[in-house]
Amino acid sequence: MTTGARLSLFAGSIGALALALNHLTAGGSPANVSLGRADVVGSLMAVGLMLVGLNWTSVDPAAEKPLTLSGEQGLQLAEGLPAGVREELGWGSQMLLLNTAAVAVHCIWKQRLLLSRGLLTGVPYQEGPLVQRVLGSQRRLYLVNLKLFPARREFTYLPEGTPAVLLEPVGSQGLLVVAGASPRCFNSGDLGWVKGWTERLGLRLDEDERGGAAMP
Repeated sequence: MTTGARLSLFAGSIGALALALNHLTAGGSPANVSLGRADVVGSLMAVGLMLVGLNWTSVDPAAEKPLTLSGEQGLQLAEGLPAGVREELGWGSQMLLLNTAAVAVHCIWKQRLLLSRGLLTGVPYQEGPLVQRVLGSQRRLYLVNLKLFPARREFTYLPEGTPAVLLEPVGSQGLLVVAGASPRCFNSGDLGWVKGWTERLGLRLDEDERGGAAMP
């Protein structure tokens, strides 16, 4: 919670308490018009301040400070990929790393690692229960705070201490693993962009295989 949010909530709470005490100690005439008006105006101000404070406490991905994670910047592509697939993987992963809080991107297709880019650790990719869950359900899984999940051990190939991981299906046979630099770092715009790109990438991979350019 920011300092401004705390001050707003504190001021609103104090105002509401003061109004209640004033009303209880006014003593006497419940029909006092001035007192009634003061109660209404004061209540609106107190509630307004508290609502502003609560609004400021809502999660803002941009407000999270990115962590400094270990690893070496690199790009690894599987051998024998068609030129169109290489271009698509290179373009999309670069856009993710440049325009979002992503620090590492891994693309898997038919249990084969096609791309690793960003902060690389040298630890080989491994398929765990969370990856299998996404591949089986074909539904996105966004782990906003990885340390809360015991199954985080399957992500040892990501930089140590990675706070957030996005698992996005690629077509019906692939997966994109995106490591984030801070908890809740991917907003709705980022998630929408990733979904659009993975759908396009899945179509490209399917088309290349159907067209006789199947990957070895």
